[in-house]
Amino acid sequence: MKKTKKIALLLVCVLVIGILGGCGNKFDAKAYLQAMLDLSYKNDTAAFMDLKIGTAEEAAQVYESGIDLAMKNFMTGVTVSDELTKKFRQIVQDMYGNAKYTVDSAEKQDDDWVVTVTYEKMMVFKDTLANYETAVNDLYTEWSGVTDETQLPTEEEMTDALLVALKDSMKDAIANAEYAEPATTTVKIELIDDVWTPNSKDIENLELLLFDTENADF
Repeated sequence: MKKTKKIALLLVCVLVIGILGGCGNKFDAKAYLQAMLDLSYKNDTAAFMDLKIGTAEEAAQVYESGIDLAMKNFMTGVTVSDELTKKFRQIVQDMYGNAKYTVDSAEKQDDDWVVTVTYEKMMVFKDTLANYETAVNDLYTEWSGVTDETQLPTEEEMTDALLVALKDSMKDAIANAEYAEPATTTVKIELIDDVWTPNSKDIENLELLLFDTENADF
């Protein structure tokens, strides 16, 4: 019997649309980052549209691209049915939607803006791992107790069962997730080719801070 493959969820918030800069344009860095985070994590398009960052179609593309990339990383190396893929996708959306952050202030520094963000880390993966290990042990105990090999699930059925166990473990962990104490980080917004653009390393760092990704090792 093969061991289940290691699955790690890499969280990626896709901030692909910038605002044109320049001396004649007023730029609200605080409102801009809040709008982009709300869109990318919560699929909230209100501020994105109010600030005229982009069209409704572009807003949908930003959000769906982030979910697509998370799913691509999550499902690498495993074959999952369309039905189960949809369920995992909803779980990722639920997790993103429960992220806790607030954009507090923005300060101009030289040619850039430095935006302060307060966040509360969502402790979801530690519980997911604990739930999943229990479920996997139960499944292996059940399978090892089968004396008639013809009654054993196929390898494909075992893989499906393990994936369902992971899905259920994540769903339960998200529903009951606790959060760490509030902390702060910063995101630089830079004028690149006359377009205000969030610094990619700062965005990646924020993503790591929003969830206990250090425990995302199943």
